[in-house]
Amino acid sequence: MPLSSRREFLKLLAATTKAVSLTSLLSACDKEGVSEELNIVFLAQSLPRQLLANLKKHPSLKTVKLKPETSLETLYQLLVAQKKGKDNPSSPPHLLSLGNYWLKLAIDNNLIQPLPLASSFPWQQIPPKFQQLVTKDDKIWGAPYRWGCTMIAYRQDLFQSLGWQPSHWQDLWHEDLKGRISLPNHPREVIGLVLKKLGYSYNTPNPQSIPHLIPQLQSLHKQVKFYDSRNYLQPLILGDTWLAVGWSSDIVPVIQRYHKIKGVIPSPGTSLWADIWVLPSTANPTPPQKEMISQWIDFCWQPEASKQISLFTSGYSPLLTYIPPGITIHPPSPAILDNSEFISPFSSPVYRQIWQSVFY
Repeated sequence: MPLSSRREFLKLLAATTKAVSLTSLLSACDKEGVSEELNIVFLAQSLPRQLLANLKKHPSLKTVKLKPETSLETLYQLLVAQKKGKDNPSSPPHLLSLGNYWLKLAIDNNLIQPLPLASSFPWQQIPPKFQQLVTKDDKIWGAPYRWGCTMIAYRQDLFQSLGWQPSHWQDLWHEDLKGRISLPNHPREVIGLVLKKLGYSYNTPNPQSIPHLIPQLQSLHKQVKFYDSRNYLQPLILGDTWLAVGWSSDIVPVIQRYHKIKGVIPSPGTSLWADIWVLPSTANPTPPQKEMISQWIDFCWQPEASKQISLFTSGYSPLLTYIPPGITIHPPSPAILDNSEFISPFSSPVYRQIWQSVFY
């Protein structure tokens, strides 16, 4: 090869090597950047904008990417689709919010994996009721960040003529309310509140053996104008019903807007719900992402975050240690909370069978 050709060849080789090295470096930087991102899919309106604004100031969570979804069922179906390989987004979630009712199903169907929390993570600050909710086989399967309960909403102005206000489940059987109540179209909730009134658990495995359950359900049915789990508050606003049983996530925003409507958490206890951070089984977080997961959960548990979640969403933080001024409905008292329960999903059809025998 002529000398000049050798020189040109060496120049070309050097340029090519430099280009390859630069490409490799950029690729490595890209991979490093991706590894430092944390993709989170969450239930819309379960995180207040005040909290998200503070996120920008967090030195270790600036690369968190948040995507809202409209319903808990959608979030569960996202886990199912990813497990089946039917949903492969460009940025699959490393963390996802899930309702407590779907938690056991997600564990049993291998849709989620235990959280990779550091040994120094302040897990014990979570109240025991919430620890028990997400612990199975000595593994932590989720981190609760918001919770609420089933409650009673009623038209205070209409009740003034009656001379009393509802405060207990047994008030639903009052003769003044015949044909004036709406209940959820949800067997576990309706049968559960009757069981609670009778002194039993929402999660009674054999409710058909409970004395007086069927007669109590039948007499309650005579009080009800309709059953609906979605559009049950509009009739209350219009005065077509006087009382509705539903979830605090629905009721609190209505109380804030319509001052004639009041809410009460009935004694001696009620059912609870929770939004929980879970790790999809398809996620494979890098060590930096695992650290960010712990930091994100801790961020949601900080005192300021707990206050903002409790003030600006229709739920409460499990870390709420005091009642901030301006909160619409105070959380259940310790005594009521101790007697309240998360509804467990049962594979047995017994609740549905009781429901159909009474109401159809």
